Amino acid sequence: MKITVNNHTVFLFPTGLVVNRLTVGIIRRKLKKEGIILTRKQIILFITEIKRYKKENTAWNIIEVANTSGDIIEIKV
Repeated sequence: MKITVNNHTVFLFPTGLVVNRLTVGIIRRKLKKEGIILTRKQIILFITEIKRYKKENTAWNIIEVANTSGDIIEIKV
């Protein structure tokens, strides 16, 4: 979903959809290529902690970028 308000664009993605057990395999393979070896259980624990933190801190921004024309892009979990 895309929402635009006063040159402010927000893309809404549910945390459970983006960060779930299905993405663990993708994350694990990418980290392995970079030389970081983690087990499935370790990655799932990390994802669980991200979800827990998100529940406690609802206004958590991962990335917020603004250009000179005033357009703002925010990525929230």
